[in-house]
Amino acid sequence: MHESHIACAGCGRTFPLGRMIFRCDKCAGSLEVAFDYNRLKKTLSREKLSKRPFLHSRYLELFPVKKIISLQEGGTPLVMSRNIRKGMHFGLSFKNEALNPTGSFKDRGSSVEIAKALEFHAKNVSCASTGNMGSSLAAYSAIAGLSCYIFTPRDAEIIKLEQIMAYGARVHRVHSDYADTIRLVEEAFREGRTHMLGDYLYRREWTKSIGFELLQQSKPGYIIVPVGNGILISAIWKAIKEFNMLGFSRHKPKLIGVQSDKCSPVVKAFNNKEKITPLRNPRTVASAIECGNPLDGELAVRAIVESKGFAVSVSDREILKARDILARREGLFAEPAGAASLAGLLKARDKIERGSNVVCLVTGHGLKSPVTRVDGKIHDIRYDPSVLGRIFI
Repeated sequence: MHESHIACAGCGRTFPLGRMIFRCDKCAGSLEVAFDYNRLKKTLSREKLSKRPFLHSRYLELFPVKKIISLQEGGTPLVMSRNIRKGMHFGLSFKNEALNPTGSFKDRGSSVEIAKALEFHAKNVSCASTGNMGSSLAAYSAIAGLSCYIFTPRDAEIIKLEQIMAYGARVHRVHSDYADTIRLVEEAFREGRTHMLGDYLYRREWTKSIGFELLQQSKPGYIIVPVGNGILISAIWKAIKEFNMLGFSRHKPKLIGVQSDKCSPVVKAFNNKEKITPLRNPRTVASAIECGNPLDGELAVRAIVESKGFAVSVSDREILKARDILARREGLFAEPAGAASLAGLLKARDKIERGSNVVCLVTGHGLKSPVTRVDGKIHDIRYDPSVLGRIFI
């Protein structure tokens, strides 16, 4: 089949691109958009892309929408490490996704998902979220004029819920885990009550732009990715394959997936060479990747295997330590999930080939989750100039 269409990554069944579908109705597998790459080769070139502004919208032909709803997302900087790389046997940079409009990489997907919802004539939209996706969809729904309902698990952080409500969305906190929260939204979609958004095929398509940008910013040997539902790492691998297929790049970096050891179904499946085993009620400080039953877990494993990479789990303490190292040595403030990539690198650095170029994805801003500390302390003082002599020592 040469025309653009939707394909199930599990059983291979195909669907027309215009159909509103989120999972395969035969095997419940993850869905992907397959483009007419022969046509794209004739109409799109690397030179044509390079002449456009370095933003998410640069890659419009590789998104399954006619236009996107934009807040100038994407085009995030690749920050070279100044201090952490010292003493390491490889180069190190950080892709700072915290600089997107709502503070996380989720804005890339929301620009496409909300545009697609408008194409489907949605009256309102809903999603299950631990926080970042919810705030992003709330912002993009606001500019699109759509009512937005965000369902969160019971342990979603209050500061993220405040951000969601600031955009005018309605928050419903489910007294259960993320997996049950997803099921509740899916039931509302099946009953025809709402248009469902989340980590599904259209969101994967937007996330590809991170992979596209990295291939145009540098030639990474390794890309280290925090893994929750698995859509980010699988989308980056899809982007790499598409750029190779279109002749825009010959480069194929290895992907490293990182999860908290308190919620690591993808890492366990990769290391044990088995199917994903869902985990009930996980709890980790990296709440943005707290997905015990990852929707695209199998695709995440496939991306790691096909790229000849590996997966690693890290403790919550290692994540928080990496968060502090990133802030104190590089000036980059990340939420715990955003620092998980560095934690994975610090733990598995011996597996990195000498002389390689390594990129860690910093997926969300530290202000998304600023209250956890390893050894920080707030010092309360009264106004008394004499105390200064005891402070500056």
